[in-house]
Amino acid sequence: MRGGLCALALAFGPWIAVAWTAASWQDEWLGRFNEERARVGVRPFLPSPVLSQVAQEQAEEMARQGLQPWPAEVLSERLRRVGYSAHDWREEDLLATRAGLDESVIGSPAALDGHFRDLAVRVAPTAGGTVYVFLFGWHQGEFFSAATARLADRARVAAEMLARVNDVRRREGLPPYAPSPLLDRISQKHAEDMLARSYIGHRNPEGLGPSERAQAEGYVAGIGENIVEGRFSAEEALEAWLGSPGHRRNVLDPGCREMGLGLAVGEGYDAAPGGYKVIWVQSVGRCN
Repeated sequence: MRGGLCALALAFGPWIAVAWTAASWQDEWLGRFNEERARVGVRPFLPSPVLSQVAQEQAEEMARQGLQPWPAEVLSERLRRVGYSAHDWREEDLLATRAGLDESVIGSPAALDGHFRDLAVRVAPTAGGTVYVFLFGWHQGEFFSAATARLADRARVAAEMLARVNDVRRREGLPPYAPSPLLDRISQKHAEDMLARSYIGHRNPEGLGPSERAQAEGYVAGIGENIVEGRFSAEEALEAWLGSPGHRRNVLDPGCREMGLGLAVGEGYDAAPGGYKVIWVQSVGRCN
């Protein structure tokens, strides 16, 4: 997850010491990175205060400890500690042995990777010059938002799931499921409750199972229920259910006639930072 430490011996003009003050060099680097990203058609970086905190700690420690960067797992823990939930990150470290600055990092793979949106640049003086630490971050929230964008149209997702389930049933010689708005509502309530209260299970914290929860909503027949999390499409969710004997029986139950779907997407109420979830609930009913 990191780049390399480059020892530089470049002598820029004396204006560097004045122009690159603490107030200006961060903006200068950000501008240079974003000019290059614009040139290749990549969206601009945004400055990140939380990444900056970690980058400054890294720069200062490298200056004290002989330019040895932290191991990747240590930096990952520091990011987590300051509340930055990283789906991925990269680090580049530079050493300017005089007043010079190397710009090769501007064209590095991490600097031009469109997945990385957050940037921090921090420095620390050392006897041999100045340590520069660049942190490029891809926040879990941004990854999650992109990965789940197609799930925003819940009606389309429910229709797709029903069509896929019925295609499987037809291949097995079974009649198709009919859509059920009531089962949709029952399934959605359970999915949202699991997301809000950060649990996964057929019984809620009060101990109510699928049929009991359905009866409370006015659905008097027994139901079968499938749950899966962490899938980003109807195809992936159904594939998971078909790969489990118990869930597959619900999909292919010959005694059931209708189906509902619930889908909850977001961050759990009491989940740790970055605890983003996708929870699917399928209910099948009117079983003999």
